[in-house]
Amino acid sequence: MLINKIKKGISLFTVFCLLTMALPFLSCSASAKGEQQSEKTNMKTLTVYFSFTAGNTKRIAERVHSAVGDDIVRLEPMKPYPKNYAQAVSQGDDEVKRGYKPELKPLGVDLNKYDRIIIGTPTWWYHMAPVVLSFLSSNDFTGKTVIPFMTNAGWPGSAIKDMTALAKKQGAKVENGHEFRFSSNEKHYDRMETSEKELDEWIDSLK
Repeated sequence: MLINKIKKGISLFTVFCLLTMALPFLSCSASAKGEQQSEKTNMKTLTVYFSFTAGNTKRIAERVHSAVGDDIVRLEPMKPYPKNYAQAVSQGDDEVKRGYKPELKPLGVDLNKYDRIIIGTPTWWYHMAPVVLSFLSSNDFTGKTVIPFMTNAGWPGSAIKDMTALAKKQGAKVENGHEFRFSSNEKHYDRMETSEKELDEWIDSLK
C-alpha cells in the first residue's frame, strides 16, 4: 500500500512538472496565433478578380469578399471580349499564346491603400487569363501580400505558379494560393467539384 502511494505521488508529481514545463510553450503558441490573427484583421484587403463565361471566379471572389470585407473590384479589358462564345474562345487562345496583355479599364481604387491583394483568375489554356496577366505585370506590389486563386474545369495548368512568380517579381510576398475545380460538363460549368469544406477552410485562413 505504501509503495503504491509513493508511486502514485511520483506519477502526479511528474505530470505536474511536465505541465509546468509545457505551459510557457503553449502560452507562446497561443500568443503567436493571436498576433497573426490580429495582423490579418488590421490589414486592408482588396479582392480583385476577372470572370468571363460561367462566372465561377466571380462567385469565389464574392465569397471571399463577404468574409474578409474591405473592397472588391472586377478587372475589365478596355476592349470587351466578343459576346459570341466561339469568337471569345478563339481570341483568348490567341492572346494566351502570344502573352498578350490587354489594356485595362481603371480600377477605381488606389492600390497604395491596401496591404493585401487577393486576386482570382479563371484558367485559360493552362494559364492565367490575359486580363490578370496585365494587372499583375503593370503594378508594383512591394510591401504587399498577394494571395492568388484560380478556377478551372479540370486542367489547372501553371496558373497559380505563374501568378506567384509574377507577383513576387513585382515585389509582393505571396502566400496561400489555391485552386478550385468546377465541372467540365458544358451543361454544368457552374457546379463546383472542390468541396465546400475546402473552400470554407481556405476562406477562414484569410480572416
